[in-house]
Amino acid sequence: MNSVQCIGTYRPSHKSRRTPTAPRRELTAIGERAAAVVEVLSVWCRRIGTRRALRVYPDSMLAAMGLTRAQAAKEAAKPFWAA
Repeated sequence: MNSVQCIGTYRPSHKSRRTPTAPRRELTAIGERAAAVVEVLSVWCRRIGTRRALRVYPDSMLAAMGLTRAQAAKEAAKPFWAA
């Protein structure tokens, strides 16, 4: 056995052969994934807000945006994950 476990900790019995930048690369990859998740959540939140607003805008405001009440209702009925 190359390692000894002591109450949930890992202590290698030999010097690590990993380069010093290997953990940094792993953290960068995790950070990139986290940033992608945050971006998706941001888009979803924006869609929720926009679609809620479309439900309550008066017809005059919808007309100024070039939308009919039917188009606004159709867009507002979409789930937040649908583009």
